[in-house]
Amino acid sequence: MRPHKLIAGMCAAAAVVLVATLGSPAQASEAQGVVTGSGYYKDDWNDEGIVSTTSHTRSNVAAMWQAVLWADKSLKPDGKPMSLADIDCVFGAQTQYTTKRWQHRYAAAGLVADGIVGPKTLHYAGRALDEAGGDRYVYVGLTANHGETGRYVTFVRSSSGVWSMYLGNELRPLYYGKATFSACR
Repeated sequence: MRPHKLIAGMCAAAAVVLVATLGSPAQASEAQGVVTGSGYYKDDWNDEGIVSTTSHTRSNVAAMWQAVLWADKSLKPDGKPMSLADIDCVFGAQTQYTTKRWQHRYAAAGLVADGIVGPKTLHYAGRALDEAGGDRYVYVGLTANHGETGRYVTFVRSSSGVWSMYLGNELRPLYYGKATFSACR
């Protein structure tokens, strides 16, 4: 386990923390309407649903993916890295473009830069999850050269396997069909 500074305690505008709690096994199913997982934490995202400009476009899962892009300092069309203000729960043209750039980074790992976040893309993102002690896990933001960006997203898994996310001070389940954060436009 690597030591990490968790985002807790930072001002709400600068904090992105994904939270869920460990417990009973649960099988992921998009039909459940929420991100779920069980077993080995790095494999939890392998069987999740698709998020794209045509699927779950406005959702808390879109916000989760945007948080991953933020942590990795992925570049937007204007050449600037994702900011917290870019996490708006909408998988639009900017998120699609930024996703394609993120996927292109890892083409050698077999990712296709199609701008669609499906199980293969989520599986590859899961490699950046790390234990943070107890029942917490941290998404460690990485550069294209696998250096740490200094941005982290913290997760915990619920006893039923449901994943939730903190965006600022708000804790919300990672719904596929709902966008419930204040930042959702």
